[in-house]
Amino acid sequence: MSEPKDTQVSIEERFLFDLQGFLMLRGVLAPDECAEFLGVIKHLEGQTFEDKWMEAVGPGRPTRETSRRHQIRLNGLPRLDSIFDRLIDHPRVVPYLREFVGEPQLINTWSISKFHGAQQGGWHRGVPTTDYSYRNGVIRSRMFNLVYFLTDNGPEDGCIVALPGSHKSNFDLTWQNYSRLELPGTVAVTGSAGDVLMFSETVIHDGLPKTTHPVRSNLYYNYVHAHYNVMTREPKNCHHFYFPPEIRARFTPTQRELTAWMELARWEY
Repeated sequence: MSEPKDTQVSIEERFLFDLQGFLMLRGVLAPDECAEFLGVIKHLEGQTFEDKWMEAVGPGRPTRETSRRHQIRLNGLPRLDSIFDRLIDHPRVVPYLREFVGEPQLINTWSISKFHGAQQGGWHRGVPTTDYSYRNGVIRSRMFNLVYFLTDNGPEDGCIVALPGSHKSNFDLTWQNYSRLELPGTVAVTGSAGDVLMFSETVIHDGLPKTTHPVRSNLYYNYVHAHYNVMTREPKNCHHFYFPPEIRARFTPTQRELTAWMELARWEY
């Protein structure tokens, strides 16, 4: 089968993504870009957020989340600073979004900073394996995650671990019975600051414990196909998913295209 025309995604990349369910892009962000994002993240992590929207919808994920020891998560990044807008439609990743999702829409954004002593999270997948398909030369992943490495992600830095091929697995295991790399076939997905990991959310994945001292910080941008009803996924967390008009007004045309579902949503909290 010949490679589709006008694509920036090579046949080798499509082969590898379909084989293992994830793909690495090297050197997407320059060192000065990583430093700029890290500065903003560090500032935001030291802030407090009132999260008054919870008064109307009930408990959800707070903007600054510290429920896991030695770890800080920030939710709804473009709500917190406009610097995060630029990664919605980064030119290096948009071709992959279109190639592997089809009609991509941004659903969720967050950051995770891990400090020395952070523990393993828990094996999971965002959607079932039925949400991944290959037909007539076309790959479709209904949910797709981009992870921007702002710092090095080595095996001792609490890096992501994944089970290659699990996006097509027909059997489930009792995932919580397996720690670290004990799950058969698991690999540590390592990379340098500036790299981007992209994976189908049908892939079983987790994060390793952090045994090193420098902070490990990553940014996460989660996309779904346009047919996915975003607002029904986690109703109490829609505040982080949805950006009001005053935020989208500053977006580029492509950023508005990738968040077009928000024009149909009603969320006043």
